[in-house]
Amino acid sequence: MRLNRDMHPTMSDLEWLATRPNESQARGRRAGRISGSILVALAGLLAATSALSAPKVALTTERPDVVLTTFASVDATIAGQWDFPTHTPAPLIVLIPGGGRLDRNGWTPGMGEDSNAGIYAQLTKQLVASGFAVFRYDKPGAGRSSPGRYATERSNALEAYTHAVQHARVDPDRVFLLGHGLGTDTIAAIYPRFAAVRAPAGVVLLDNAVGETDSLRISAPAIIVNPAADPDDRLQYGQFVAEARQRAENGSLPTKLVLLENAERGLLAQRLEGEQTVYSLDSRATDAVVRWLMERRG
Repeated sequence: MRLNRDMHPTMSDLEWLATRPNESQARGRRAGRISGSILVALAGLLAATSALSAPKVALTTERPDVVLTTFASVDATIAGQWDFPTHTPAPLIVLIPGGGRLDRNGWTPGMGEDSNAGIYAQLTKQLVASGFAVFRYDKPGAGRSSPGRYATERSNALEAYTHAVQHARVDPDRVFLLGHGLGTDTIAAIYPRFAAVRAPAGVVLLDNAVGETDSLRISAPAIIVNPAADPDDRLQYGQFVAEARQRAENGSLPTKLVLLENAERGLLAQRLEGEQTVYSLDSRATDAVVRWLMERRG
């Protein structure tokens, strides 16, 4: 409110001047308010400009393709790993290795040092490229696993399976068991224990060592891939097993039999790279397995 002298007729000129606002002070206050508003506006403009011109930091959601782990099996500490495809949760294959002190790559101690050249490493690469996750492990005393006096093939396999299916990037409804050589016998011998943990969607038996009666424990669909030359591989562990599963008392158990002509024992193949012999699983076997798994994955 502005004052004038008529509002205070008894005031002296000095008193009236004393109560009258100082115009220069008022102008200063108004200028200060305006300057402050301009500074605030400029600060906001500079902040917005800086935000637009600043380099953007890309947020990544990429996760590692390989996840290392350990788990206990009786008196041994077992080292293993998951190999994941790009898209997860993914169907999982738990690899149960053949006989001998094998590491997760398929090497026995002193057999090879290139982790990518092992037979199971090569198989894993092909499976991952097809969209499957793979879990594999070092047996006691091989690779990074500790020795175990009482750990057995079966305890190792069951603990590996139990541990593998728990990962968040695994599709629990699409878990497969893949056994090679002695690993096929391990699967059949304790199959109900695997199923009690998580019912497999299918079972792969490479170089099968499971007979007719034991094969009936495997209630999931199965594929058997064997060499065709040896009569035992072709008949006792191949054709007879497939027929027994088809005639199972509780209903036919879906079974695909693949017999490979001129395939070597163990379904192993070898080639020379320079002066070095490189071993792998027969490509016809792995191709048949991948096709069957793709059909079963849904």
